[in-house]
Amino acid sequence: MCFFNSALGRYYSLHTVLVFMLSALLAGWWQQQSADLAFSALFFDETAQQFRYTYQSLIYFFGKYAIWGIPFGGAVMWTAYALKQTEALSRSMYLRIATFFFSAPLIMGALKQFTAMPRPFLLQEFGGELLLPQHFWASGFAQGGGALPSVHATCGFIFLALYYLGWVKQQPMLRWSGLVLALLAGFFFGFLRIAQGYHTLSQVLWAGAFVWLYASFWFLPVLKQAGVISPLPCSS
Repeated sequence: MCFFNSALGRYYSLHTVLVFMLSALLAGWWQQQSADLAFSALFFDETAQQFRYTYQSLIYFFGKYAIWGIPFGGAVMWTAYALKQTEALSRSMYLRIATFFFSAPLIMGALKQFTAMPRPFLLQEFGGELLLPQHFWASGFAQGGGALPSVHATCGFIFLALYYLGWVKQQPMLRWSGLVLALLAGFFFGFLRIAQGYHTLSQVLWAGAFVWLYASFWFLPVLKQAGVISPLPCSS
């Protein structure tokens, strides 16, 4: 009981577990609703038997090439900025942000090889050959559907790093604006992929849940270092 009354215990039980569980429950519930595919169907052309925006030039270029400049180019810029810092906490935080930018899309890309959900355009509902899976996890790596969670949405959700930066620096405006930016960017990038037929809304929601969980563990050491979260379970 002492642990759960501590700052660290509250962080794990409320900030990490509770938020992840609520967002995962929302994603899982929405995935079971017919509205998940119905929303994707809004962008499907029955006559042409393809999604209307799959090859729209700007959306295609952004999704195929430009978007990767955000996590990987961002990682380079955060690293360069970190190396200019003379204060240990700032350098540690910016290096951690750089690594988060670089690693989060890779981790989500690996994770989706173990889930069963395929791209919507591969489903029979949208002119493909596959049936909608009735299970969440794939039976093996080779059978992974390759669509859940959305890596493109992840490239927006990684701006959660600014939420933690504001927390470490004790700047509430930066902290909460970072959270808003992460949500707006994640859902906007996810929406573009939905319109192209590469994802459903539930897959975007799952990306948000998993990125939140990853971020909550990844930035905890620097929160301790800054003294924002007590490193000890309980005071004596």
